[in-house]
Amino acid sequence: MTERILKTRISVLDAFNQVRNDQSLAHDNSILNYDESLLIFNNVASSIRFIQALERKIAQRATATEAEFDDDIPF
Repeated sequence: MTERILKTRISVLDAFNQVRNDQSLAHDNSILNYDESLLIFNNVASSIRFIQALERKIAQRATATEAEFDDDIPF
């Protein structure tokens, strides 16, 4: 299920670029309302938090694995 969610988030991130470029105060176009803005922001932010959590766990496992295979000679 996680893989499916992340794959659909790719299209959300692509659409986010369009919103960021065309529907923000940076350009003279119509802007999103507050609730739409929160929905988009929270969706993108939750994806980023999930990916960062995965990356932290991967780094912790790599550190633990390196500690297990210490090649130092004990004498």
